[in-house]
Amino acid sequence: MAAYGRLGPLSLAIAGHHAGIPNATEYPSIKANADPDTVEAARVWLAANGWPREGHVEVDPRFSSPLSAEMLVRMAFSCLVDADYLDTEAHFEPGAGGRRGAYQPLSWYRDRLDEELARFRAPETPVNFARAEILAACRDAAEQPPGVFRLTVPTGGGKTLSGLEFALEHTVRHGHRRVIVAIPYTSIIDQTASVYGGVFGPDALVEHHSAVDWDDVGEGQDGATWRRKLATENWDCPLVVTTTVQLFESLLANKPSRCRKLHNVAGSVIIVDEVQALPAKHLGPVLDVLYELVAHYGCSVVLSTATQPDYSPVEPRLESQATEIVPEYARHFETLKRVRYEVVEQPWSLAEVAERVRSESQCLVVLNSRKDALALAREVGESEGLYHLSTLLCGHHRKQVIADVVARLKAKEPVRLVSTQVVEAGVDLDFPVVFRAIGPLDRIVQAAGRCNREGRLAEPGVCTLFRLAEGRAPKGEYATATSKTETFLRERPGTIADPETMKTYTRELYALIETGSTEDGANRASIQQARKELAFKKVAETFRMIDQDTVPVIVERYKRENVPEVVATWHDRPGGWFRRVGPFTVSVYRHELQRLERDDHVRPHESGAWVYSGPYDDTFGLTPDLTDPADLVVSAS
Repeated sequence: MAAYGRLGPLSLAIAGHHAGIPNATEYPSIKANADPDTVEAARVWLAANGWPREGHVEVDPRFSSPLSAEMLVRMAFSCLVDADYLDTEAHFEPGAGGRRGAYQPLSWYRDRLDEELARFRAPETPVNFARAEILAACRDAAEQPPGVFRLTVPTGGGKTLSGLEFALEHTVRHGHRRVIVAIPYTSIIDQTASVYGGVFGPDALVEHHSAVDWDDVGEGQDGATWRRKLATENWDCPLVVTTTVQLFESLLANKPSRCRKLHNVAGSVIIVDEVQALPAKHLGPVLDVLYELVAHYGCSVVLSTATQPDYSPVEPRLESQATEIVPEYARHFETLKRVRYEVVEQPWSLAEVAERVRSESQCLVVLNSRKDALALAREVGESEGLYHLSTLLCGHHRKQVIADVVARLKAKEPVRLVSTQVVEAGVDLDFPVVFRAIGPLDRIVQAAGRCNREGRLAEPGVCTLFRLAEGRAPKGEYATATSKTETFLRERPGTIADPETMKTYTRELYALIETGSTEDGANRASIQQARKELAFKKVAETFRMIDQDTVPVIVERYKRENVPEVVATWHDRPGGWFRRVGPFTVSVYRHELQRLERDDHVRPHESGAWVYSGPYDDTFGLTPDLTDPADLVVSAS
């Protein structure tokens, strides 16, 4: 209260530094409940220590817009809470500060990556020539001044290391403090962190996402491991690999522990990988936050994908400022064209799709819902090498399936994978034939990226697009995008994989959603309005990149691991328990949970979690007939 007259809205950071930034409308009640003697003592202290007189605080005019002012409060809050945490740590754990930091400079990372790339001698093929040109373009573009960049690279173009090469060279040239790589899918995080760890060593980077358990790391661990754990608290590390959920929900959170890292996001190069996967329902807040980081906090942002969207209907400032890292990206798409598309005019029945799957020795078929995928896998029956992949399988099971499929593909053994969208984007599979139920255009192109991925076939691989007669798809944004795709397939059948077609498609799609005539558009507008009103608590409660109407249940009968033994660790090691059981969970809707409980398939655990003891099949996963949550794969934070 003593600071309010001097700092205005910035005092909200002080008011919330223990419990979280409140809504501005809560200030009168906070003021009414404040102890007057404490407030007066604070006023005396502020005056004696040179704080500005009441009514005389000056804010840089660059932060005069409501959304810019809101982000400024967030950054001030982050600085305050991190300093508070560090001071408390120094008092109670005097030795902890010495375990923080001590990483190599970013120039070391750049040099190590250059050495690794120089050692690699790839065969002289058109694919590798294209990869070399993309890498060279990334190095050249790093000289550009900080700002917004697009990295548009076709599937198989070496995006992972080329993008990091740009980021590291850019940081060294322009004095950025760290590189943050934000990824939507845990499957890609595992792959990316493994690649980075192979170059720099696992102790040189921090993974911060739900699949990595830092809660059990104690002081008995080696210094490097302990240092990485501490870095997850405030991202004080030169190279951070995280999820888009962790990044954006932190940027729009209000609790101290989530917001603590935000001031270390400032001055970073942020690679948003598979950027097309950002949910449309939150594009407004997400893109605005990225713009603020570039405009006012010294960041460079890289929008990286093979299916580059056009965000101009949602955030024209970000779109208009974006610079292509690879100027001749269209030529590389032509060079790396390894797939031809076939569109089936008449709908296929489930039996017809199953017959085509059985007729291929190696093929991938991608459906729009897990109910469809389960039905098709059952229809295919006892075919050799049949695998099923969807969110009906727990995370550990999905990883095992992908590993088995990769091994069969390399051994040229029969393998038929029936999947939902979980297999798209970032999963390194290389099938000669792909069948894809018609869905959003970017999803179609991503699915085709699993076809002839390495270009080893003498002729292009085939991606067949079909409509499933009995099929269904997620509603809302997914249905809108599928309808728009149907139009594009009729009007532009020969340009499906053209990057300019993708930009036109997304521009028209986002313009449709942005009108506010859809639930997604209205949702974005309400969050942005709440931000303008400095309703920090409301924003944090509303902004959720993952559907919160689902509940994870721990699959007790999963046979590939001793899940009951893992569940039992709650008694001995409750710290980090939720992350330990996370790989063995499947999400169900809350109303389905009630039905499962009524049927004695689930029971409450003393931790507050639910344990599922019902049927679980080694091929099909959790088999009770469940409503289909959107199978959009966004990892937990």
